[in-house]
Amino acid sequence: MDIHHLQEKINRQSDELSETRAQLRGYSGRMTLSLESTSDADIIRLETLKKDHVEHSSLLEVFNVPEFTRILVCDLKPRLARLLTPCLPAYLLLAAFRYYDHARDEAGLTGLFSAVHVVLKDTITNSSDMDVLSLWLVNSWRLLNLLRQYSGESNKEWFAANSQKQNSQRMQSFDLGPLRDQLRARVEESFQNLLKRAIEPVLSPKIVPAVLQHESSQEMVVNGSCAENSERRQSTREQNFKRLNFIHNKLKVYGADSVLLGQVFGQMTYWICALALNHLMFRKELCNFEKAIQIKHNVTEVQSWLSANGLSAHRETLEPLVQASHLLQSKKDESNLDTLCGEMTSRLKPKQVIAILQHYTPTDGFEERRLSSDFLIKISEKLNARTRQNGGTEADINMLIMMGTYLTPFNSEPFVYSDFNLQTLSLPTCLHLQAVCKLL
Repeated sequence: MDIHHLQEKINRQSDELSETRAQLRGYSGRMTLSLESTSDADIIRLETLKKDHVEHSSLLEVFNVPEFTRILVCDLKPRLARLLTPCLPAYLLLAAFRYYDHARDEAGLTGLFSAVHVVLKDTITNSSDMDVLSLWLVNSWRLLNLLRQYSGESNKEWFAANSQKQNSQRMQSFDLGPLRDQLRARVEESFQNLLKRAIEPVLSPKIVPAVLQHESSQEMVVNGSCAENSERRQSTREQNFKRLNFIHNKLKVYGADSVLLGQVFGQMTYWICALALNHLMFRKELCNFEKAIQIKHNVTEVQSWLSANGLSAHRETLEPLVQASHLLQSKKDESNLDTLCGEMTSRLKPKQVIAILQHYTPTDGFEERRLSSDFLIKISEKLNARTRQNGGTEADINMLIMMGTYLTPFNSEPFVYSDFNLQTLSLPTCLHLQAVCKLL
């Protein structure tokens, strides 16, 4: 009897399974795909095929300035912009400015710029979104450089690398200096807002845990099993570099050049150094030999990431942290005074060295005593003399705290050449620009 009931149950379940499979085979529901879930690093762009005798003059005639401005600035979503030609808005605006310059239409040129500038300023001022601010920082900076590269002025640096064709496309009628001045202000504002509103809130809370507190691979070998070590190493690495990769990929996908990337990551690297060093100097649990090894390991990983991403110039920014770790690992007695006050601490201020030594905690069984006040006075005097000898001021001698999340203003002086061929410009159908402008 039990076997009979069991067989019936199996048969019933088999029938239900067959029915479910049949329903799935006949399922006609729509599958929805979202670009939101695609990471910046996974974006694929296809190059336009070159066609013989299909060419335009790279002049963009705008029929409807308000609509053109709305579509190009207000309605351009970052998720769509990252699929288009990098810096497309900048190139389209240059083509439009060239049209008005070619037609000697000053009112048209300034009218278009003013319309774009007002909307752009409003967008930058009121946004805290990393994508929006990244998109318009990159495009504003590119447009500023294009207005230098294609200007009709006599600054040889701006057109020295131009091809013959690019030189023939330079402005002929108007000096665009006043436009560049206003655009420069938008570049500086978008840089400031991106760093302070979008990046700092994400980065700053993680700096101290990532640089000073998370365990290095050496420490984990001592404290845990192999499987646990592997998992924790992976977690640590993700915590350290996921944010850096995320921001780097985001800027790159919108078309950021090396100068822009250098200034963004130079600022971030300074923050990492300043916040970590400021904490280190006043926390005894961090000022010991073992922690120094860990901190050096963590900082070296950040420096390696910078090198791997073409940002080697900013490795030096982290040297105060490297030197602080060397100081904690060094021999601390009068026989080593010259070394302690020499090249090993050249990137640290006198009071910073003293603060680290004052909070230094000897390792049990390794060092027998804390540092005496007489020894610290000798260190201080020698460091102060070194600072004066190197042309330092009393402010340098008395400086202790680094300026935390101080933001260095964007340097818009460097010029960045673009080899983009304006004659390959096209109006993407997805933007619906064809009704408001036309490439001639």
